Amino acid sequence: MSPEDAARLAGLLHAARQEARLVDLLAELPADTLLPATPDEAYQVQAEIVRLSGEEIRGWKVTALKEENRAAYGGTRPVAGPLLSGWVFPSPAEVPLSRFIAPLLECEFAFLLGRDLPPRETPYTLEEIAEAVAALIPAFEIADGRVPPNAPGALRLADSMGNGAFIPGAPVTDWRALDRAGPVTVRIDGIEIETGSGARILGDPLKAVQHLANAQPKCAPLCAPLRAGHIITTGTATTPVRLERAGRVEADFGGRVSTIEIKFFKVLPFHELAC
Repeated sequence: MSPEDAARLAGLLHAARQEARLVDLLAELPADTLLPATPDEAYQVQAEIVRLSGEEIRGWKVTALKEENRAAYGGTRPVAGPLLSGWVFPSPAEVPLSRFIAPLLECEFAFLLGRDLPPRETPYTLEEIAEAVAALIPAFEIADGRVPPNAPGALRLADSMGNGAFIPGAPVTDWRALDRAGPVTVRIDGIEIETGSGARILGDPLKAVQHLANAQPKCAPLCAPLRAGHIITTGTATTPVRLERAGRVEADFGGRVSTIEIKFFKVLPFHELAC
């Protein structure tokens, strides 16, 4: 994949995100454009999207934590997509459904880095990762890709790994004593609709941060390093929920981990507002 190919695809994906639409690759790209086939090529596209957006990388969503899921992305290590500042809305947030195509709500344990985790040959231990974490953050991710769900993995990875938006709750600094494999409950308009657990993420969501940090020197580099201040969100603790109507969504992570909430509202087209 050439730099020109990466730039063309990035421009298309960036525009599609702003317009909340799926891309038509055959119609919208020159016929000779090569698509990403490996994580390295996908990260080239991500880096170009970051440049085009002019936004700050606030963190990363990590996936392919299990070995059997990695081949789908053309590699052998976990992969990640950037969380861009223009799509991060601190809880309590009001987020219009009109900004998304087919949004899925995921409840996630996220971690705020207190120091850099640079690539190195010696793998990070879980304790070293814990020492680098400044806080645990209960969070929602809204997954929403600009390519079809059945698109090749490297193409989905290029598309910011299907990130639509990220809603972080209040950081918990005394997080080590919390049950990171504990229950998570989701309610919409006060009605419980889903329960899950942090145990779904390798038994302990902190291990996802470790896996990502240790993926750096041995696989294609991320489109930017893991830095202090970045948030690493570790994958859904609940079955994803399709968001189809306006309403108030809450997630309770139990114990001393705070509740987070989103109020979705539909935005009328301009011509209807003017009537």
